[in-house]
Amino acid sequence: MSNKAQVFILCEDTVHYHFARKYFQLLGFNNRKIRGKYNPRGRSVGSGAEYVKENYEKEIKAFHSKSYLDYILAVIIDNDTKDNAKNLYQKYMPLPNETILIFSPVRNIESWFSYIDTGNFHVEEKDKQGNITDYKSQYKNSKPTEFAKKLKNEICINGLPENAPSSLRCACDELNRLKN
Repeated sequence: MSNKAQVFILCEDTVHYHFARKYFQLLGFNNRKIRGKYNPRGRSVGSGAEYVKENYEKEIKAFHSKSYLDYILAVIIDNDTKDNAKNLYQKYMPLPNETILIFSPVRNIESWFSYIDTGNFHVEEKDKQGNITDYKSQYKNSKPTEFAKKLKNEICINGLPENAPSSLRCACDELNRLKN
């Protein structure tokens, strides 16, 4: 896949969008060819995951209608505790040759931020009550683009470390599909 492709990002909120947009820019994609759609009600109102699930099939149809273009559909949905990614795959499982990429942090994207920020590879582990730590309040005033830069330019430069969160490893596997 050429980095001249159009990229469409379907995600929960502006944090997801700005993180993904910056990462695709750092991969060499043209900023003017990156667009997106996220919950218009904002980060704190309404369910971003529900928004993604409601729009997923429509964006799949749009993806298929643009098969003549170099086109990437990137979907970002927090997995929370609801198997959100699994629900998307049940609606439509991308074929191996399709550039439909699904990224799904285990709790929320802020768990990736915590790993990128601190190197703490325990961000996806459950506590004694069976809950995964929510880092959203810790990173609510941070700039997602800075985490995208650090991930791309400092962490991924030599390949993602073995101790990286499993959901981030899955995200790298999805991105590697673009190289084929």
